[in-house]
Amino acid sequence: MSEPKIKLSREPSQADKDLVRELFYKFSFMERGTPIQKELLWVLLGRQSPEQHVKLLPEYCYNIFDVFRKTYFKGFPSLAETIQITDLVGLPEAKSVEAAKKVIQVNWKKLGNLSSIMKRCTRFAQMEAREELEKDGFSGSPPEEITRIFTAIYGKEWATANQAMIEREKPNVIIAEMLENHVVSTLSTIPATLDLESLAYQWGPKALADFHAGEAEGMSSFLDFDRQLAGESPRSGIYSFLLFGWPEIKAMQESASTKTLTDLHEWLEPFMRVGLMSYIDLDTLRDVCAPPAQFGIGLNFKKTAVS
Repeated sequence: MSEPKIKLSREPSQADKDLVRELFYKFSFMERGTPIQKELLWVLLGRQSPEQHVKLLPEYCYNIFDVFRKTYFKGFPSLAETIQITDLVGLPEAKSVEAAKKVIQVNWKKLGNLSSIMKRCTRFAQMEAREELEKDGFSGSPPEEITRIFTAIYGKEWATANQAMIEREKPNVIIAEMLENHVVSTLSTIPATLDLESLAYQWGPKALADFHAGEAEGMSSFLDFDRQLAGESPRSGIYSFLLFGWPEIKAMQESASTKTLTDLHEWLEPFMRVGLMSYIDLDTLRDVCAPPAQFGIGLNFKKTAVS
């Protein structure tokens, strides 16, 4: 017998709101997001040195990253797609562009894709984020609510240490500046932050033409000109929340008492009611969490032959 569907008209209770607040206060957005960012970047760049890599997240998160690789980040080339070393012995002695051509094979169009995605993200952080945040109405919130917002994003320790700035500056200005610093810092870890256009120019006319073609193609392949993520799927919001809730889901997977997908669904219900994720019934959750071979994300629990 199937479980009853969630009533879409049900309003969130105070207990639901308290649970949501506790989620943000237990682990801030940055505490949750930092390992997600690091591991997503590792996946996007082609899972370099997998034997030495220590995974920071539950396995289902990497299956979500694989889905995002085909949707949000389908225009993001891996290192293997962009640069191939053809002569490891001769590489250390390749001090000039002409010498590098003999030991490295470069896909300049793919590098153009990567360059434009990085430029688009930087532009959003530097020139567009403040306006978008202003639309969210942060500036009209009372002081105590603004402090709670910063606590949820950056953690209690950060909010306490920066209370004077929080009281002095507009929230959207602070968040935009923090976002800009974070984006610039993150992009600096990608091995493509050289002056690629200048390098393509030195490489040759075809390299420069391919690079420019790749830039034009990649400019809206991740973040479009309306500041919306490209390639979004109907399940993207569900995947994003399951990523965001990785500490709690990991704790459920490692619990001494056996958990099931029914337990996971019950835990998710308050977040559905407050609008943090789409309403889904248990059968849909089972489809989402099915093994990757069945087009799911492989989110499972110990001893879950029957859930």
